Amino acid sequence: MKTGLFVLGHGSQAQEADEIFSNIVEMVMNITDFEVVGLGSLQISKPSFEEGIEDLIRRGAEHIVIVPMFIFEGNHVKYDIPEALEKIRADYPTVKFTMGKHIGADSRIASIIEERAKQALEV
Repeated sequence: MKTGLFVLGHGSQAQEADEIFSNIVEMVMNITDFEVVGLGSLQISKPSFEEGIEDLIRRGAEHIVIVPMFIFEGNHVKYDIPEALEKIRADYPTVKFTMGKHIGADSRIASIIEERAKQALEV
């Protein structure tokens, strides 16, 4: 069974934000063992959640692991994403979908914040 990784972002009207999101997903592609990797956005940006999932299915994914690139467990993580996922499951009943945890509190984020603060002092 071909397993795909789908990184779900919020979406933005700012092109720079979309480019950063794409760059992060490309970094994931470079380190992962998942056979196919894709991305999509919950709002505004393209590809949409549905379009990104469809792309992974076209590329042969039979099992898709969805990881929301959200730090906080707000309404999108609690309600909007599960609702959108239920629709996708209904549209693709032969594909297995597994929902990963959002980014949340992680010590690696704390390290990045400290690093950025030290960089600011060097300027």
